[in-house]
Amino acid sequence: MKAVAPANPRKPKSRSSASDAAARAWDQAIRWLAAHDRSVEEIRIRLTAAGVAPSVIRATVARLHRLHYVDDRRFAQSAAEQAARRGHGSAYARAQLAAKGVADALIDEALSAPFADELELARAVLARRYATLPERPAERAKAARFLLRRGFPESVVFAILDEPC
Repeated sequence: MKAVAPANPRKPKSRSSASDAAARAWDQAIRWLAAHDRSVEEIRIRLTAAGVAPSVIRATVARLHRLHYVDDRRFAQSAAEQAARRGHGSAYARAQLAAKGVADALIDEALSAPFADELELARAVLARRYATLPERPAERAKAARFLLRRGFPESVVFAILDEPC
């Protein structure tokens, strides 16, 4: 009679394919969130691109919500504050958040505080670029293009430069 080797107590039991897919989706989502905060839509898009089933995506996102790992409101506020700190305007922040799938109502809410005094923010950004306010029309147009590229609304740019360029 041959002796049968005992089962290895350290070897993990195999999971069913459904729970294995859910575990892989969870691990991937956690890795993405460990790098930096992301919107719910970003997580959905990335999981879809990774070939994860829609039901697993819904379950993963629900679990992330339940554990407060994802929160579009927190994400939008953080992104808006970061854009303002880096010298970007509200139009830039709005476009970035919309591209990441954040709802318009959350975007409006998130932009209210960091861009409450967008005129002063734009002046500070312009002052870092130009020692004095440009006087020649060509220089003013260049300054206007600079602020517009940084994502400041035309109304703010024209208010700083006193006239449309």
